[in-house]
Amino acid sequence: MLGKRRLLIIDSSDATRTILFKEISDKAPDLDIIACSSGREAMTAVRRFDFEVITTGINLPDTDGYKLIDEIRQTPKNKDTAIFVVSGDTDTRITGTDLGDNEAVTAYIDKAEGHKSLVNFILNFLGSHNDLPVKILYVDKSATSTAITTTILQKNGVEYKHFKEAPEALEFLKNDIKEHGSCSMDVMVTDLTLSGNMHGFELIQAIRNELGLDYLALPVLLMTIEPGEDERTDFTGIFGAGTNDFITKPVDESDLLARLQTLVNIKRQSEALNP
Repeated sequence: MLGKRRLLIIDSSDATRTILFKEISDKAPDLDIIACSSGREAMTAVRRFDFEVITTGINLPDTDGYKLIDEIRQTPKNKDTAIFVVSGDTDTRITGTDLGDNEAVTAYIDKAEGHKSLVNFILNFLGSHNDLPVKILYVDKSATSTAITTTILQKNGVEYKHFKEAPEALEFLKNDIKEHGSCSMDVMVTDLTLSGNMHGFELIQAIRNELGLDYLALPVLLMTIEPGEDERTDFTGIFGAGTNDFITKPVDESDLLARLQTLVNIKRQSEALNP
């Protein structure tokens, strides 16, 4: 993994928080666990830290669990974090304009199955996508940017495949899918401006439309230059092209790793929930 692994437990019951904290800590000592009793405490934590998994009950002392999930999804650090709703009513589903559809919740866990079932579910979920090497497809024509980015990736033990031109990257993905039956790369990082006639947006659209790789099958991090004072970033164009996230150059190591970690989690979570 690329950063500190964290779990957030949100439950109004002191006994439940204590039991979950102890049982998970005993089995996953390297996992940083934060336990909160209210929505207010939880929001303080999610604004400060990025979490790999968040579990929450529905009935909290100061808010509704679904409203809290909506707030969490609005935070940059945890907008894509796996969120498990722990409830006695597993038929409950999110409805209404505030939360949109069920995609806001990663999974529902029946409280009636007990603490051990919840602990095992969390640990199995974490273990199913955490020990595999991170594999990045990196597309960039700039020698300077490539040197900086690949140094960061190498330093942090990230496997990567680098191409300067979009058609080369596209051909690599076609062969990768043919060989493995699905895309084996966790994230694609591409510059907006590439060598040849096909640039970043066209590459992303080809991956989404021609290869059929959606936001979960191959998350995309787009690299772009910092806009000048008189320029405006076209966010609609960036995300409308099929990008999951973007980062400005020159890249900051901690920022790059944090964004990659979030996107890797998206890919691995999708694989864990849809084997």
